[in-house]
Amino acid sequence: MTERRIRITGGKLITPDSVLEGYDLLIQGSRIAGILPADEGKMQETDQVIDAHGVYLMPGMIDIHSDMIENLIQPRSTALMDFEMALAESERLLAMCGITSMFHSISMYREGTWDVKEIRKASQVRRLAELIRQKKQRPGLIRHYYHLRYEIDNLECYPQVEEMIANGMTDLVSFMDHTPGQGQYQDLSVYRKHQPDEGKNLTDREFRQLVEQEQQKPKASQEQLKVLADLAASRGIAVASHDDDSIGKLKRNRKLGVRISEFPITLEVAKEAVREGYLTVLGAPNILLGGSHSGNLSALQAIREKAADVLVSDYYPQSLLYAVFLLNRRYAVALPEAVAYVTKNPAAAVGIGSEYGSLETGKKADIVFVDSSGELPVIQKVMVNGNLVVDCMNTGME
Repeated sequence: MTERRIRITGGKLITPDSVLEGYDLLIQGSRIAGILPADEGKMQETDQVIDAHGVYLMPGMIDIHSDMIENLIQPRSTALMDFEMALAESERLLAMCGITSMFHSISMYREGTWDVKEIRKASQVRRLAELIRQKKQRPGLIRHYYHLRYEIDNLECYPQVEEMIANGMTDLVSFMDHTPGQGQYQDLSVYRKHQPDEGKNLTDREFRQLVEQEQQKPKASQEQLKVLADLAASRGIAVASHDDDSIGKLKRNRKLGVRISEFPITLEVAKEAVREGYLTVLGAPNILLGGSHSGNLSALQAIREKAADVLVSDYYPQSLLYAVFLLNRRYAVALPEAVAYVTKNPAAAVGIGSEYGSLETGKKADIVFVDSSGELPVIQKVMVNGNLVVDCMNTGME
């Protein structure tokens, strides 16, 4: 059977190096078959022509750190929704945001942790990871991956983490440490602020006791983490560290084989991470808010200092597209560079750059049509594997 051929004409193509105007994008089957001057493009024999005049064409966005699905599965503390339904709903939401590859990032917490939530318990995490693995065999609107965030004080579940990596139940692993007094919670007032409602009324004495208890908990050793990192590497799975707060921590993690630094706490650490060969990850909401909601490193500052490689949505999927165009419009970041933070760079970080992340011949035809003529960018269409999965310009209404 002959593969369907599509020509997209009139769009402004955001490639890795420039914005091309007067070029046509050719799709054959699920892949980009060529990028040709429009005069040559119209001579090609195609089954369909899509007019994209005045619209930017950019690669589908790749989000390697987002826990948005938590609220779809567990919208209230006592309400646990059907996992498959939640995953299906996440597809619709993410496709509308222009995210075509999502690494669902759910933490695996130990029992007794103050913010353990039902969805973060090991049994539920494993259930979601297995569902995502099955989903890969029957693709929907977008691609789903699982990002296992392993809290290193969760010694009880260490064997499960090892087994999940060995059996292909995760596509990215990060080592997390939310112990107060370091990492994200160097400032204990931030730790107190982030506690759930039942923890906000602790007396000062009770809070000090909580901090001491958390600081004294046992954690996985460097040797144990090295076993997990080596196992992941043997299966082509990238490993990240989370909330790096010192150069010493970077160097220790480098010995483990960690290659991604998520949310470095200070500019000094972010710069050193780049020098050490890490790919650094920061939050797109940080760009929109004008700084970190935890009072840590400004993503914009890191970008200006060439200490940021990847932007992720973290908890707000809509933030990726808005951050790209805000960087371009307000902060004069060239569009190819701004787009790379949410496409090419994350693809490289997790080892899928040969297939995804840029508008180049031979790569998968994941394409987002963006109208930037108004105050805010608006997604018109989204293609995944050459198939139109979102079309806001064709509502079926007269």
